[in-house]
Amino acid sequence: GNAITFLALPILTRLFTKENLGDLQLFLSTITTFAVVSSLKYELAIVLPKDKRAGNYLILLSLLVLIIFSATISVLIIVFGPAFLRLLHASALEPYIFFISIGIFLMGLVQVLQYVLVRFKKFGELARNKVIQIATTQAIAIGLGFLYPSFITLLIAQLIGFSVAASLVLFKEYFDFHDFEFKTLLRYALEYKKFPLINTSMVFLNTLSLQLPVFMFKRYFNSDVVGLYMVANRLVNIPLNLIGRSVSQVYIQSATEAYHQSKEQLLKIYKSTVKKLALIAIIPILIILTVAPPLVGLFLGKDWTEAGVFMQIITFWVYFQFINMPISSTFTIINRQEVGFILIIFSLLFRFLAMYLFRASPYQMLFALSFSAGLFYIFYNLAIYYHIKRLK
Repeated sequence: GNAITFLALPILTRLFTKENLGDLQLFLSTITTFAVVSSLKYELAIVLPKDKRAGNYLILLSLLVLIIFSATISVLIIVFGPAFLRLLHASALEPYIFFISIGIFLMGLVQVLQYVLVRFKKFGELARNKVIQIATTQAIAIGLGFLYPSFITLLIAQLIGFSVAASLVLFKEYFDFHDFEFKTLLRYALEYKKFPLINTSMVFLNTLSLQLPVFMFKRYFNSDVVGLYMVANRLVNIPLNLIGRSVSQVYIQSATEAYHQSKEQLLKIYKSTVKKLALIAIIPILIILTVAPPLVGLFLGKDWTEAGVFMQIITFWVYFQFINMPISSTFTIINRQEVGFILIIFSLLFRFLAMYLFRASPYQMLFALSFSAGLFYIFYNLAIYYHIKRLK
């Protein structure tokens, strides 16, 4: 999936303008901010019960909450649309406001159905569906882009990609809702109430923190800057995220086992992981720092050379984010999620303040973002170390 995205990027940058891709990122950031909590995180509970009937009720609960949430957002958009978009600094999407609620619903639906596949251990199918979704999105964007290169083409490609991914699961009939009882559904909603009460706010604030740069760049500059940021961020994160996610899967298993043995064993796993990640990232970061602008200009076209400069600026932030990605699950492992939640709030405020104070130019704001985010990830890492040391 990452390979398809990477190979499609130089075609997209030659078909579409910086403004088109910037508006696409603005649309994706807007729907992502709400779609990640559109089922109030009840989808996380789908994988928990062994009983098939209980699983079906949790799937139904997630889908009903998704429908109610999406309908509520639709009403709010109809009534308060322009004000809602101004709040997010996304007024450029006003002509396409109807598509926002559709995007939130479809992205939320894909999210729920992915957990359905996880419940039934259909990991191969989950991977194939993701590849098909990405391939469909990029193929439609490129195909229609030759005929009508505009933001609406990119938007339609995204929505069709979500629809295809959802259809691949819905038609398999992994669940059924026969003999449905509202009283039982309500019982499961109360039984798993921690997901909407705790996880929802954590995930929403974390997502808002990650998407904040897009809204800030759009608020104080234009879609061209958002487009450059989008491309720079994707190029930096595609290779590093591949490694980071793989290490995350290994770390969460080995760290959980180590935690049950002793804090010394957990500390050993933590230190070893941090050290290895810090060394692994040095070479790609040095390559970005030295030759990113000419390489990006060659790969994406000379109009996009500035994206290479953006990449150089965000390396400080990306380096420490890469180290932090796998070990961030430590607070969950040691059952101190509230610490992670407080740190996420701090991160959101710190990033916003840094970008707001240093908004004279896109470069200045990007430096402020990179420095504040990098410092946060260093602090987050030290907080993990501190709380491991405090374990009894």
